[in-house]
Amino acid sequence: MRQRSVYWLCALIMGSAAGQVRAVDPDPCIPPDTLFAMKVRPRQILTSALAKDLGWDKLLKTTLAAEKPVQEFLEAAGLRLDRDVESILLCMPTCPILEDPDIPPMALDPKTGKIIQPKTPAEEKSCKPWLMVIEGKFSQEKIATALDGYGKSPDALVEKLKWEGPSLLRIDSPLGQIYLAFEGVGRILVSNQLDRLKGSIDVVRNKQVSAQFRASMKNLTGHESFWLVHSVEGDLKKQLQIEMNNNPQMIWKDLDYCQIGLTVSDTVHGELTYSNQNPISANAIKAEISTDVQIWRKEVEEFLKDPTSLIPKDVLANREYFWTNIEALWELTIPYSAARLSKLEVQGNNTVFVIKANRKSLEPLLQTFGLLEK
Repeated sequence: MRQRSVYWLCALIMGSAAGQVRAVDPDPCIPPDTLFAMKVRPRQILTSALAKDLGWDKLLKTTLAAEKPVQEFLEAAGLRLDRDVESILLCMPTCPILEDPDIPPMALDPKTGKIIQPKTPAEEKSCKPWLMVIEGKFSQEKIATALDGYGKSPDALVEKLKWEGPSLLRIDSPLGQIYLAFEGVGRILVSNQLDRLKGSIDVVRNKQVSAQFRASMKNLTGHESFWLVHSVEGDLKKQLQIEMNNNPQMIWKDLDYCQIGLTVSDTVHGELTYSNQNPISANAIKAEISTDVQIWRKEVEEFLKDPTSLIPKDVLANREYFWTNIEALWELTIPYSAARLSKLEVQGNNTVFVIKANRKSLEPLLQTFGLLEK
């Protein structure tokens, strides 16, 4: 199932410890229709012993320096990810990894490398809705100045909107219109929907998320370096139902939610949990994952040594075919590596990866994804 790869990738590369304490309450800004949420703490990760040992702090600086517009904006805004950005929360009312049939795919212009906007009728959705909450040490004046500079660039527009709440901006970007609001000191809300942004500041805070989404946050402490939760409702539930109609024996049919909680210190440790409606499903998922790992072992280990080793030489020059194969192998590499770096258990109705990895055990995977020099 494709969805698993995304969860495992997040679990391996980012991080957070799932504590056996009272579950963290959802942020009051999270809209009541939210089914997917993830939170990352850039400063905590980038200042960790493991990140410094791997050179991720230097890699980030090098990467940003190569992206001149981004670097110029951050400098104008007075921002440093490893110093000023405490946390970034992203939430959506839909599954981010399922394709939306109502949305034409975006493409890149092969000559300019710029995003080509799809032609979408006005009555159709432009993209999946999302809301982001950024917390840290910010200067509203410097960020406003940086955005004003961005608004003077070609095909860009930054406009201040009038309303009774906090300072609100509309920004035209290559990805469409984005709305930004400063809420108090050190808190910025961003969304691709104006009503969603206003609602997260206004009275909708009195409404609560679904009981199943709240349950998906169980065991999170709120102090993790990274966490991700996904309640199996909405479009993801519909997709599982379609797959179940084609395969009544599908083991994922009783899945309630997925949760990742990891912490980055000198190691990466935490848990990835698939919560099921019964222990039969939990054991079935464990059995399938264990079987898959054995099937994939040989190919994945070859791929970890050389990502091009399994691609026929006569098609290496075919960029489209090449990357299709690479993507498929990555999807095998992620769950295999997750299993290799963790202990797979069944705890009641849950299938749980107990993850603990250090630099040495992470090196093959990090090298494959270009996050560590060979």
